[in-house]
Amino acid sequence: MQTNTMRRGYLVYLGFYFLPPLLQPTAWWQWAVLVCALGAFLFIYQKLDQAKPQRRWWWLAGLWAIASAVTPLNSGSMAMFAYLSFFLGFWLSGARFAAAIMLLLLWQAALLWLWHPTLWLQAYAVIVALGVGVTGIVERMRLQHQQAQQRSDAELQLMARQLERERIARDLHDLLGHSLASIALKAELADVWLAQQQPQAARQQLAELQQLARHSLQQVRQTISGYRQQGLDVLLPELLALLRSNGWTCLVDADLTTLAAQSPPELELCLTELCTNLLKHSDGDELYLQASSDGHHWQLQLQDNGPCSNLLPGSGLTGIRQRLQALGGSFSWQLEPTRFVLRWPCQQSPAITEHAA
Repeated sequence: MQTNTMRRGYLVYLGFYFLPPLLQPTAWWQWAVLVCALGAFLFIYQKLDQAKPQRRWWWLAGLWAIASAVTPLNSGSMAMFAYLSFFLGFWLSGARFAAAIMLLLLWQAALLWLWHPTLWLQAYAVIVALGVGVTGIVERMRLQHQQAQQRSDAELQLMARQLERERIARDLHDLLGHSLASIALKAELADVWLAQQQPQAARQQLAELQQLARHSLQQVRQTISGYRQQGLDVLLPELLALLRSNGWTCLVDADLTTLAAQSPPELELCLTELCTNLLKHSDGDELYLQASSDGHHWQLQLQDNGPCSNLLPGSGLTGIRQRLQALGGSFSWQLEPTRFVLRWPCQQSPAITEHAA
């Protein structure tokens, strides 16, 4: 389970870290030490938020060392210990959490009693650490329930897609079976009339065969189009659900209904390709999707938090660029952070529409 639930907004509680120095005389060098310690804390906190499971405990030990080192100068270090208790509640459960939180409370109590021997401060620190630790447990349970619900939704969507495929397969079988049988019959009749030296009757059969073939082709195209181009307002939630079922957090800032109405069918293929690349190649766990329009063009941005130092334009990215350029749009990307930008005109021109048809 990732620690990305600890958003930067939670850092507001570090304001309590500065409360004791503000309420008592504090030398400039003490302020300098406290600010440097806070900077190191925030640096490790950021690393911890992106760390892999096997390394996060080393970063957590770094937070513990900073909180312990700053306690002789500032009793507000209990705010830092509160973050430690949250991570313990978020990562551990049962007896492991009970043992870890007990050790943390004893260590914090010993440090505070050694440097700030006040009974009410001890009680307040214990209450804060326990309360924040329980908050971590609640957050972990909430995420587990959310992920279970997302897996259930993904399974239902997979079942629905499978049923839809079976329905399309039956429709194509019935349609092609009847059409091909009729075409074969018309071809046999034309051959018979030609054998009997009746070219006029044979031409009639061939004309009917041509009309039947065109009508069948139109029906097949309509059936396949209805299956493949289901609409961006349907496809995009399915892609996001697939990412979430694989542990991603997806943040969307877009009106999907309006976006779908102004999106060409080619965009569905582009987004499918990008999401597939995220699952295969990205080490991130968070995707931010934003769509905006200036009245002439739509712009869609996809940004993830996965580290990426190099990105070569393979066939997938090249295909996306070619599709958007054919529509009069563009496709670009950048690194650190990894961001893909897709642009296309709000309204397709008639020439493009005929080409797509």
